[in-house]
Amino acid sequence: MYEDIEKSKRSIEKKEALNKCCIICAKAEYSICDIREKLRKWGIDCDTQNEIIEYLCKNNFINEERYAECFVSEKFRLSHWGRIKIGYALRQKKVAEEYISSAMEIIDEKQYFEILKQLILSKSKGDILDFKKRASVYNFALSRGFEAELINRAFKEISC
Repeated sequence: MYEDIEKSKRSIEKKEALNKCCIICAKAEYSICDIREKLRKWGIDCDTQNEIIEYLCKNNFINEERYAECFVSEKFRLSHWGRIKIGYALRQKKVAEEYISSAMEIIDEKQYFEILKQLILSKSKGDILDFKKRASVYNFALSRGFEAELINRAFKEISC
């Protein structure tokens, strides 16, 4: 009798967790890693986590490719992150490399370079001739995930 009560309690927990996941995934994009972390915090066991994630993927609540595209778009346009930092963040969330590389293709090269130049100008406040200031701005651009050769090219264009 005690086992029946425990089983019904688990199924309620599973249904509740599934409903919560459906609601949050309908509102915003989440990676499988994000959802697994939420389920873990709610105390859901691994087998149940896998069942819930399988359901969410099958019913298109979670789509890693779509998540990667939204993540790249948001971090580039709103946070002004470079490709290196975006790729690193997606790898931390265990997104497949194929989805990362296809999502990176949505970044327009001209816009990417213009945003880098704007970041350099705003951080340097127009004074990029001072060596210390230039080094500081260079490190800032690197920390934002922009490629070193692009940073150098941007400095050359701004200096001229």
